[in-house]
Amino acid sequence: MPIVLWIVIIIQFALQHFADGAVLLGIQLANALIGWYETIKAGDAVAALKNSLKPIATAYRDGTWQQIDAALLVPGDLVKLGSGSAVPADCTINEGVIDVDEAALTGESLPVTMGTEHMPKMGSNVVRGEVDATVQYTGQSTFFGKTATLLQSVEADIGSIRIILMRVMVILSSFSFVLCLIASSI
Repeated sequence: MPIVLWIVIIIQFALQHFADGAVLLGIQLANALIGWYETIKAGDAVAALKNSLKPIATAYRDGTWQQIDAALLVPGDLVKLGSGSAVPADCTINEGVIDVDEAALTGESLPVTMGTEHMPKMGSNVVRGEVDATVQYTGQSTFFGKTATLLQSVEADIGSIRIILMRVMVILSSFSFVLCLIASSI
């Protein structure tokens, strides 16, 4: 869309319609300035959110329960999964039962009751209960990490779709530009 507007601005100045060209140029510059400001503002908000949402895990280290950065967990670590906490890695429940909200992963609206035969996955939240669990998978090896890897491979396909759509847009824009020239000469 901005490309078409730039073409119209050039045409207005070429036809010496300076007032119309200046108004359109002002609109385009205001649009660019607002877009730049919003992008900067959104980037700052995302950075602040990332800093405030660093995942913390309660892990059994050196004979005591400690709050540690979830990124430092390794397979075999013993972690405490309690009501209101996020599951820091793919874990197996050692003993007991918890209710886990997996809506972010599966879209399921109701919590799932999990016992020793289940594996709570990173990215889900404990809504009821408290258990000790053993970390099985971390990082890219988790269900969430594997899903992210698959999505990255899909993005390459989306890139080729974008190229095709861009070509169609250029053809349609060129066609409408020619039609406008024909209509203005009649």
